[in-house]
Amino acid sequence: MIQFYFLSILLNVVGGYALAIDATHRSSPAVDGLRAFLRDPTVRLVIGILTIVTGAFKLLAVVRGDIPVVGDFVPAVAGLAVGATILLELYREPSGDHPFGAPTAEDAAVKDKAKAKDGNAATTEAAANPAPRGPGRIERFLLEKKAVVGIAGVLAGLVHFLFPVVLFL
Repeated sequence: MIQFYFLSILLNVVGGYALAIDATHRSSPAVDGLRAFLRDPTVRLVIGILTIVTGAFKLLAVVRGDIPVVGDFVPAVAGLAVGATILLELYREPSGDHPFGAPTAEDAAVKDKAKAKDGNAATTEAAANPAPRGPGRIERFLLEKKAVVGIAGVLAGLVHFLFPVVLFL
C-alpha cells in the first residue's frame, strides 16, 4: 500500500534524525527548535511506536508490482531498528540522566522503607530486588550505536524515496 510507503519514508527519516540529533553539531534557531521538539519524551514515544508498527506492516503490505517481503526489506528493518532503539532509549533512560536503568529516587525510597521495616536489610533488599539484568548484546549495540542506527534510518528512508521499485529497497 502506498500509505505504508509514505509512512516508512517519513518515519525512517524523522526517527533516524531523532536518534542522530546528538551527532549533528550544526546549530541554528530553526534546527534548535526541531531538536527540542524531537527530544521530548512523548514525541519520541509516539515516533518509536509508529516506526516499529510501520516497519512491521511494511514487511507484510506490498506495493503493487513489488515482490512480497524482500521488496521493502531494508526500509522495514531500518524502521524496526530505529523504533526499537528509540523505545529502548526511553525505557532504559526514562529521565535521561542515568544509563541503563540505574536506580531512581523512588527506588531508593522503597529500599529505605524496606530497611526500616526489617532489621536485616541485606535479606530484605535481596528478596525485594532481585539482581538487575544488564542489557543484552543487541540492546547494548542499539543503545551504544544509536547515532549510527539513526543515520542508517535516514539513509534507508532517502534511498527508498529515490529508488522505490529496486529490490530490497
